Amino acid sequence: MSKRFENRIIMVTGASSGLGRAIAQQLGAEGADVIALGRVEEALEVTRNRIEEVGGRCLCIPFDLTGFDNYGKLFLALKDQVPHLDGLVHCAGSLKRCAPMQYVKPKTFTGALDIHLTAPNLLTQIMFPLLTRAESASVIFTTCDMITEDQANWHGYGLAKRALGYAAAMWQAEHPSTPMRFNTINPGRMRTRSFERAYPGLNPATVPVAADIAPAFLHILSDESKDIRGQLLQASDLLPKTPNDVQ
Repeated sequence: MSKRFENRIIMVTGASSGLGRAIAQQLGAEGADVIALGRVEEALEVTRNRIEEVGGRCLCIPFDLTGFDNYGKLFLALKDQVPHLDGLVHCAGSLKRCAPMQYVKPKTFTGALDIHLTAPNLLTQIMFPLLTRAESASVIFTTCDMITEDQANWHGYGLAKRALGYAAAMWQAEHPSTPMRFNTINPGRMRTRSFERAYPGLNPATVPVAADIAPAFLHILSDESKDIRGQLLQASDLLPKTPNDVQ
């Protein structure tokens, strides 16, 4: 296997399960040193073990991304032991159920905005000094189908995910002359716990597993995508085409 990310340090949030874990594992297999953030320490240990099994290295940090007052402590803990941050992938999220906005409680609504919109932007902000130390850092915001579709019952989750497209464009517009790049990727529907909660009537076997989608994120993290900046991207457009796709 190629080592596209040798000597690269990449932080992945939501790395304790789903897409975040798949991205972290594939990065480790391609030589990256992975900083894995997640709320559940035991689940992060599973991620670490899988990365080490494929020859990678992983620093696991149990961390609640909605604890905004602790971001400064996180940066201070990393700034002297991490020389640079070559990539930051925002995969953390939470979705318990979809419901019409008229029934959503304020705490549920603001909580969805906190984890899906506020956290990715503030984490990027606090890690910015480490990102600027890299030759060409890549920051990826993970959105969903709501970025282009008007679907009912997604309340704060859908609003936050749609706003991420603007977030990436905003960050890029504020740093037009640097090699740093900010993009948003819609992975589409995947076979995860969130999918099962959002679409309980659909067969999970009809959608790809997270490991099949992760290569799209690795492409945007790699030097192959240095010219892609401030874009809203569909993971399906970034994955290798199969004979069935071409037909």
